[in-house]
Amino acid sequence: MNTYIKATQGTKDHCFYAFVEFKDSMLVLSSFQGLNRSVIKKINLADISGLTKDNYWGGQRISFYDQGTLYQFFECGPAVVDYLQENLFV
Repeated sequence: MNTYIKATQGTKDHCFYAFVEFKDSMLVLSSFQGLNRSVIKKINLADISGLTKDNYWGGQRISFYDQGTLYQFFECGPAVVDYLQENLFV
């Protein structure tokens, strides 16, 4: 699934469009660079805290903290939030 993500650490924001998938108890965020896919971040599901789901400007948003960084996943296309919700809210 592809979606927009905002990562906030302290006062710095990093916004990007990424492919999101779950592998071996990890949330893997990757981005395509031409034909290659580079991994941006691997997040251990056990380290996630403050998991929330809300609405942001008419779309759904899922947010959580990992090692002091706030990750926000924005609804972008069908089933993205549902996919995240099914794998994170267990």
